Amino acid sequence: MANIDRETLMPEILGVGSAFSNGLRRGMVVDMEETINDVHSAIQRAEAMAGVKIKKAYLSVSGLHVRTQVSRGVIAVSRADQEISQNDIDRVIQAASVISMPANREILHVIPRNYIVDGTECVKNPLGMKGVRLEVEVFIIDGLSPYLRNITKCINENGVEVAELVYSPLAAALSVLEKSQKEYGVLNIDFGGGTSNLTVFEEADLLHSAVLPIGSKHITNDLAVALRTSLDIAERIKLEHGSTSEGEDLRKREILDLSELIGEENFVLPKKQLIRVIDARIHEILDMVGDELKKVSKNGMLPAGVVLSGGGANLPGLVSLVKERLRLPVKIAKPVNFKGVTDNISDPSFSVVAGLISWGLDREFGSAKPQDPQFLKEGFLRKTMDWLKNFLP
Repeated sequence: MANIDRETLMPEILGVGSAFSNGLRRGMVVDMEETINDVHSAIQRAEAMAGVKIKKAYLSVSGLHVRTQVSRGVIAVSRADQEISQNDIDRVIQAASVISMPANREILHVIPRNYIVDGTECVKNPLGMKGVRLEVEVFIIDGLSPYLRNITKCINENGVEVAELVYSPLAAALSVLEKSQKEYGVLNIDFGGGTSNLTVFEEADLLHSAVLPIGSKHITNDLAVALRTSLDIAERIKLEHGSTSEGEDLRKREILDLSELIGEENFVLPKKQLIRVIDARIHEILDMVGDELKKVSKNGMLPAGVVLSGGGANLPGLVSLVKERLRLPVKIAKPVNFKGVTDNISDPSFSVVAGLISWGLDREFGSAKPQDPQFLKEGFLRKTMDWLKNFLP
């Protein structure tokens, strides 16, 4: 929940509410009632902190049902003097958006990547240029309509209107990536619970995006099986003692006493055993990331490196392990350019939420149109009127 500060023109965090997501699996609703209750709990906590009622929200969506593809469109410039107008740009984007799609899917975003004017490629903004033929290459993101309607209903049932659905990796990238990083080439990996999302930017364009079917909850599941304990206890063990092999000196032969946590006498094990379980799952995720980078020929070829976000980014030793496996510089994300109770969203797990605030502010007060890649721009605040929203991951 955020407000614009009149003096600094920066978003001010008024309240934060969070709740365990028990009704979602890999970003999709599997228990409607449970999800509605979880959303209700988060809204109540945010409203209690801020002292304001929430009426409208921007909602992030993810999951294995989300699909990305590249499409092209071409038109003839309409004006007699052959000067490209905004109407021409709108028409060519619309032409590129007309794709064959099943009836149960709907488009979330159409993002222009590259314009071509009379065969001249790599045009970022053709407005005002002279030409006869205008082409555009767009990045289309779409999802399954039933899943999108289900998650929207969970928000609406709590008396909150959904202003717009936003693809989670785009929101995360908006809050944690700098303009220079996007220009040089950067990878953002968002380690979520049921899934991990990645986005690749180069020359300020969205080059590639993917949703991976593994997240930090899978580490918890692995620990629960390996230690023969419940998921709740396995989660506590992961948070309190978890690490990768790069975060520990394995020569120390450290022994963990988990008797109190697990509730069994003399339950001790070498920490090395715990680390092996965690390492196996992290290596699997990074193998998938490497495969996605190979698809766009960027494996080890991103000068601005990797930015890690999501709750899983807090795992000790993860930065060093990612750096070794992907052969790129790595850092942990930290949402910036916010005032107020920022301690509540400074954790990388709130990267998507922070991005939704930026996205919503630009939509409400910026000059961007829905099809514009406005999330690539900096300095999105242009007006000073007060504004209030709640943003749910």
